[in-house]
Amino acid sequence: MLETSELHVRFGHVHALRGATLKAGLDEIVVLIGPNGAGKSTVLNTIAGLNAPSEGILSIDGRDFGGKSPRQVVDAGVTLVPQGRRLFTSMSVRENLELGAFTRSDTAGIGRDIAEWAKFFPEVGERMGINAGALSGGQQQIVAIIRGLMSKPKMLMMDEPSIGLAPVVVKRIGEEIRRLNRQAGIGILMVEQNVEFALGVADRVIIMAMGRVVFSGAPATLRDPALLSHYFFGETPRRKAANG
Repeated sequence: MLETSELHVRFGHVHALRGATLKAGLDEIVVLIGPNGAGKSTVLNTIAGLNAPSEGILSIDGRDFGGKSPRQVVDAGVTLVPQGRRLFTSMSVRENLELGAFTRSDTAGIGRDIAEWAKFFPEVGERMGINAGALSGGQQQIVAIIRGLMSKPKMLMMDEPSIGLAPVVVKRIGEEIRRLNRQAGIGILMVEQNVEFALGVADRVIIMAMGRVVFSGAPATLRDPALLSHYFFGETPRRKAANG
């Protein structure tokens, strides 16, 4: 559904993406990992219409979306859940969710969707009238995810959903991400710095470095720490001794 080919993005003299080429389908969870400054978040923000590509192709369902507005991208079925949740903490959970449906005019449908997602995530559904700032970090992250779902996306992009969360909460967020993909049929394209979390939740992992895709494949391939060091730090994996 999502595809970039030789995508370049520049911010003044900074060449953030240098020919990034990747694909993500509705039937999978794709996770971008890599060192800081590799261009991972830039990929998501460019797909979301927040950055304009200077070269290359960005397509959604085979249609060229390079340079389209964020509203056009949302209307095409792709929504970004930004890093850091960015909730309106003095507003209620319900009000935050309603803001996620800003492109919609079907008031009754919005109410039904809130009710359905409240069942899907009951720990948030029970707190609709509470200010979002009173929730735990994990609950706030779930509110941010539901807010993204309120635009009825086919593909949900997430920028570091595990950031700032305790390990037990990270595990729960991973379970919910897989449930969204497996049960709700929503494609997931996600950026993560927590490599262990990424390898545990992904169907396919993409490693970026210096604005380029340097690896795309099954997470099991990357369980070798030496291989990860090679991609993250440029270290050459040592060959095992013939007798070992």
